[in-house]
Formats: sequence, structure tokens, C-alpha cells
Amino acid sequence: MDDSLTIAQPKERCASCFNEVINDDVFCTSCGYPIKGTEQEQRIFLSHIEANNIDYKDYNDKVKRAGNSLYYLAGFSLLGGIISFFLKQDDPNVLAYTLPSIILAVLFLALGSYSRKKPLACIVSGLVLYLIVQILLIIDNPVNIASGIIVKIIIIGYLINGIKSALELEKFKKEHNIKD
Repeated sequence: MDDSLTIAQPKERCASCFNEVINDDVFCTSCGYPIKGTEQEQRIFLSHIEANNIDYKDYNDKVKRAGNSLYYLAGFSLLGGIISFFLKQDDPNVLAYTLPSIILAVLFLALGSYSRKKPLACIVSGLVLYLIVQILLIIDNPVNIASGIIVKIIIIGYLINGIKSALELEKFKKEHNIKD
């Protein structure tokens, strides 16, 4: 077929996603906006999109806060390492007390920074790492179960809420075909 004889379809922009659409299209092929729909159908579609954007933002904010808790854990671990260094600086095994805290701080920092890309995996990993450290501290000294219990509960609760939000966000992305 000769391309010079092909008549170009007039194009316009979708009112929802602003992608090009052909005038003959009934719906936007990108987002599903009812181009040929009634004014009411178009308003309803746009209000659903807006509500979904609000839900997406809400889930994203919750996941970011949980990711930030990984940064806080990094800070607490580093602070604990610094404090243990100054408390035990005369002890020949000072590195045995300080180095694990610094390594934990680096791990939590890495998880926190990567949580922007893979929130669910990082927050779950952070929670598991935190629980393992707490269990090891309790095994080492059972009194550790009670020390700072409120802070521990808050941290665990924050991470669990982050996991729930990350799961909801993943579900929301699947339902609305959102790619990162």
C-alpha cells in the first residue's frame, strides 16, 4: 500500500493522561479515559483517578516513613557503638563491642536507602535483622528483654505497619497497572 495515499488521523490529547489519542477513539488507549463519554462519565473517571492518586500517595508516605525508621535504626546503632566505645575504651576488646554496632548501622543505612526502590523487601529485611539482634542480646543477657521495651515495641510496630503499607502499595500498583 502506498503511504502517500494514507490519510493521517487527526490527533488530540487525552484530558486525563495527556497522551495523544486519535479522534475516532472512544477511550484513551493509555489510561481508559472515556473520550466520547458524557461529561458526567468523564468527571467520574477523573474523580476516580484523583482518589486513586490520593490512595497511592498515602501508601507511599507510609512506606517512606517505615523506610525512614531504617535510617533511625542506623542512627541508634551508630550512637550505641560510639557510646560503647567511650564506655569501654580502656578494655582491650573495645572493637568487639563497637564494631557490631557500626556494622549494623551500615546495614540499616543500606536498607533504608534501597527501600525507595524495593520497600517491601527492605522493610522485611530490616525487621528480621532488628529481631535477630534483639534475640541475640536477650540470649547474651536476659535483662535486655526489659531494657528499652517501649522503644523496641514502637520500632517493631513501625516496621510492621510499613510492611502492611508496602503490601497495600504493591496490591494497589498491580490493580492499577502502575509500573515503577
